[in-house]
Amino acid sequence: MDNTKKETIGLLVIMKAKLGKEQAVKNFLQGGLVLVDQEPETVSWFAFQIDERTFGIYDTFEVEAGRQAHLKGEVAKALLANANDLLEDFNAESDIKKIKVLAANHKVGIQNKGLLVMLEAKEGKSTAVKDFLHAGKQLVSHEPKTLSWYALEIDDTTYAIFDTFEGDEDRDAHLNGKVASALMENAPVLLEGFEASAIQKIDIVASK
Repeated sequence: MDNTKKETIGLLVIMKAKLGKEQAVKNFLQGGLVLVDQEPETVSWFAFQIDERTFGIYDTFEVEAGRQAHLKGEVAKALLANANDLLEDFNAESDIKKIKVLAANHKVGIQNKGLLVMLEAKEGKSTAVKDFLHAGKQLVSHEPKTLSWYALEIDDTTYAIFDTFEGDEDRDAHLNGKVASALMENAPVLLEGFEASAIQKIDIVASK
């Protein structure tokens, strides 16, 4: 990872495979890495699997021109071309979410496992949630096994954390660490209906 890059914006896509198409979706995502590697303005790109049928893509860019180039590029074209065959009820306009990267922290390592945590701010608490996420970047910088950590803003009240690890032990260490502890401690005050089940364990299928 080139830490000189300033990731400011991104895309988050969650998709559900049609029954029996799970392996085909996984193969498609793994094949997408070759195409993304040819996009110099796509700074980071992660394809991941949440459960047996649910997959996702998370990627980042320095500027809007890079995001637009990706949306008009070969991976996006292939996704749209294959959506009807592979995916259940996929709607590009609503399912491809443009996001802001609020904070990011990177270390070198093989990224096999991850977490995706969706957060909904309580009314009037959006600024406090953002402040909490910015503080989280500092805490996670002291976790050598947390390889990538992103705080995301999806809309005015919806936020997310996306992070990656080499293995299950490293992920468990993070879940028992200061960031996760602070999240659970602050959730009743800051977040709407937050439960531990919102912390989704994911497998990284491919990454740039």
